[in-house]
Amino acid sequence: PRRSAPAPLPAQPAFRLDRVTFRYRPEGAPVLAELDLDLTPGRRVALVGPTGSGKSSVIGLLARFYAPESGVITLGGRPLADYSGEDVRSLLAVVPQQVHLFNTTVAGNLRLGRPGADGAALAAVAETAMLGETIAALPEGFDTYVGEAGVKLSGGQARRVAIARALLKEAPVLVLDEPGEGLDLATEARLLERLLAASAERAVLLITHRAAGLARMDEILVLEAGRVADRGTHAELLARNAYYGRLHAVLAEGDG
Repeated sequence: PRRSAPAPLPAQPAFRLDRVTFRYRPEGAPVLAELDLDLTPGRRVALVGPTGSGKSSVIGLLARFYAPESGVITLGGRPLADYSGEDVRSLLAVVPQQVHLFNTTVAGNLRLGRPGADGAALAAVAETAMLGETIAALPEGFDTYVGEAGVKLSGGQARRVAIARALLKEAPVLVLDEPGEGLDLATEARLLERLLAASAERAVLLITHRAAGLARMDEILVLEAGRVADRGTHAELLARNAYYGRLHAVLAEGDG
């Protein structure tokens, strides 16, 4: 039976997926099949694979928007279902693939990550997210209105605002879903270097179909149609996995 009150969040916010299988519809094919994943503070894990390989579904499961069909997700050693969804989501700073900005100022969009953050905190996360020059060039700096859905910013700029907002949240788990969307590969690589340096204490989950940042990961899972086709370090996968080798070749050549 479900307990009446949600469990308090653990001191050690370690997420673990153990043989997790998930599908959106009972009659549909599994989006994820028997996935094992460890996200402990300080650990960096990447999920790579083509679009539709199930990578982004992991976010919905971690955030308790969905429950697995089989297998178990634990937080601090207890089933995720023991905690309130709101409490679980407070541990996650997510940069989604589809970034949403509100029709307010740059500062207003950033402070959704941490209401009450001061100007120095905003400037620090903007610098980490490589937004410093962009904001300096705006007519009113941080007080510039971004327009409906961030229409006054480019796609890459909007994504970096979302990244800065996630950094400001200071949650113990940082989830980056295709962070390089709208950026060239060299910029994406520099951005990920900065993000990882600023997030040494956090667990980082990088979801991508590109190669930037992968050499800095502790473990990389190669997904194909929801299953783990291979897993290992950057060096291990580079030596033996053809799909991973092709990803890396694109990075070496430049985007395209």
